[in-house]
Amino acid sequence: MEHKMVLNIGREFGSGGREIGKLVAQKLGIPYYDKELIVLAAEKSGLSPEYLTSLDEQSVSSFLYSFSGANFSMGMRVNSVNVLPPADQLFLSQSEVIRDIAKQGGAVIVGRCADYVLQEKYNHLNVFIQAPLRQRVQRVMERHALERKAAESLIAKTDKNRANYYLHFTGEKWGDRKCFDLILSSSIGIEAAVDIITSYYLQVEAASEK
Repeated sequence: MEHKMVLNIGREFGSGGREIGKLVAQKLGIPYYDKELIVLAAEKSGLSPEYLTSLDEQSVSSFLYSFSGANFSMGMRVNSVNVLPPADQLFLSQSEVIRDIAKQGGAVIVGRCADYVLQEKYNHLNVFIQAPLRQRVQRVMERHALERKAAESLIAKTDKNRANYYLHFTGEKWGDRKCFDLILSSSIGIEAAVDIITSYYLQVEAASEK
């Protein structure tokens, strides 16, 4: 079966959202995009991948985030990219790439405010992955070889950056239930989460085709 719907995954740091996204994509047989979006955005904008990587989902400054950038990307084109602040350059380029992906058919996209970018015209499903802090800390300690305090600090910093990024570009609160079709805790296990999301995707897709 050829899938047409895009699955957007938001996630708390250390929740296993990236791993879940990859496994769902494999199970559905559709492309997976995360860091790959940076390379595609670089090709579209003419900016270097290294430069865009340095900006990816990071807060640039408190001054930048004191202004809401909501809706700016919808009225601007990628050839305007050089007149924007650095983080906005990346967001605009990635938004163009995300819409191109959605036009091609089914895919899994992790982060990058894809739920917002695709909200008006494209067939998509928005999922947010969370987990109890103790489990997130343990996962980050193991994956990054960190002590507990360092892992806790990294989680707090990364979640704050993602929240600032989402607020700046969408005008919405990161992880707000009204922005997502399904909010799921990975505390049930990675495989169980994959099964639930895959099943939900197929049900929503089938309902939309009736």
